[in-house]
Amino acid sequence: MIIRKMAQGYTQAEVSGYLKNRDIRPCSLSTIEKELSKLKKEFKAQTIIHLFVLLARKGHIKI
Repeated sequence: MIIRKMAQGYTQAEVSGYLKNRDIRPCSLSTIEKELSKLKKEFKAQTIIHLFVLLARKGHIKI
């Protein structure tokens, strides 16, 4: 859900607020940052933008 919302233009802080408003846990900004870091490492991405490009190429997200 984090990636989907960020692909829609949400910032990390806005994703955190979105999750909090819907009582979805964990929802802290720290957790979101950690999850993105894990994904960057898993896909060997240098930046968040690079991660999104890799995910799009592999069909995980649509842009």
